[in-house]
Amino acid sequence: MATMEDRMVEAALGAFDAWCEVSRLGRRRLIDAWLGQLAVVREDLARFLTEETGKPITLARGEVGRAEATLRATAEAVGGFGEEAVPYDLMAGAEGCRAVLRRFPVGPILAITPFNFPVNLAVHKLGPALAAGCSVIWKPCPQAPRTSKLLWESFEVARRRVGAPENLLQLASSDPVAAEQLAKDPRIAAVSFTGSERVGRHLEQVLAGKRLLLELGGNGAVVVDEGVDAAAVACQVAPAAVAGAGQSCSKAQRIYVHRALWDAFVPAFVAAVKLLPVGDPMDPATVVGPLIDEATAHRLDASLDRAIAAGAEVLLRGPRQGALLPPAILAGLPEDDPFQCEEAFAPITVLTPVDSFEDGLDRAAATRFGLRASAYSRDQRHLRQAEVKLRAGGVLLNLPPTFRLDAAPFGGVRASGNGFEGPRWAMEGFTEGHLIVEGPAL
Repeated sequence: MATMEDRMVEAALGAFDAWCEVSRLGRRRLIDAWLGQLAVVREDLARFLTEETGKPITLARGEVGRAEATLRATAEAVGGFGEEAVPYDLMAGAEGCRAVLRRFPVGPILAITPFNFPVNLAVHKLGPALAAGCSVIWKPCPQAPRTSKLLWESFEVARRRVGAPENLLQLASSDPVAAEQLAKDPRIAAVSFTGSERVGRHLEQVLAGKRLLLELGGNGAVVVDEGVDAAAVACQVAPAAVAGAGQSCSKAQRIYVHRALWDAFVPAFVAAVKLLPVGDPMDPATVVGPLIDEATAHRLDASLDRAIAAGAEVLLRGPRQGALLPPAILAGLPEDDPFQCEEAFAPITVLTPVDSFEDGLDRAAATRFGLRASAYSRDQRHLRQAEVKLRAGGVLLNLPPTFRLDAAPFGGVRASGNGFEGPRWAMEGFTEGHLIVEGPAL
């Protein structure tokens, strides 16, 4: 007897066979229809998101707005994607030849998405995959079932409205064992995963040879040069360190400050973090809400105790209340401390003085991760050094590491993943290129 996973893959294959023949205009109409329906359920999505994950309601509304921007960028990308002229007739002996590089959808996609941005990060996979001509099986996070179901239902309304094939986007169980079976199915053409490094590396092992697109963790660094406005930089970086309880893979976790600026920056940063409201996620003023669950908050609180017992200086810390862990700022940690070399995924920040901007760049780059890194300086020569030395998929200059335009490429290198998301670039991951060359008639 066929399992549920078998039936889902069969349905995805049938939907793909019909959808891959649809014109770019037809695909864009679907994305536009989904965008319109997303606006209808906007407030309900934000409320569900807050109730299920604890993300502050203002940030949740912002995330849904970003998801709309992502779909809008996806619709715009469809028109310019899929065919590129190649000047074959520049080659001697190829006079009269015509060549194009055409991109074709690879087949059914399995998309696996995390809890920290359960709407926008889902749309970043689902929208481009559908726009590229693929069918999708979506395994959402288990922590936000109502949010995920409502997002899927909004798509279904749009799909029926434009007459797109049934089973084009299927909502799978959040069970990780079932998801792995889906991922291993040879009929699934590609797997797109956003989540922890541990799970990503496991998928690499069990899916050897399959197209695997990974967006993994980070431990974002910020390097602050002498001569900048300490208060202005602190106010810009503080939300990047703790907003949404720091549950962002691109959050500012390690901040390296030029020793000449240390005495000005440290109190300014602590003060800026203290100004960010902590508490009830349904309060529109709240910036720092609870972590995803109490067990996670308890584990991180114990990790703070460990670091302090080992000699860390406490610049800011408050008592844990259930799943709510107030922002913590530490100093004096060695580079091999877990808070320096691993992803905290929490409102925990480490400040470290450095003797020079170059030293800060070297320390910032001394990590196996490579998602986002920032550098602040008024010296253009230093900023050009940062472009080269900060080995990350996104290097932000005079901006915090969380600064992101959803239409732009976003991705990591090394332990932070491979390739780029952002609609135009994600579509490349869901397609394969065929060079079509036509010679003159004989």
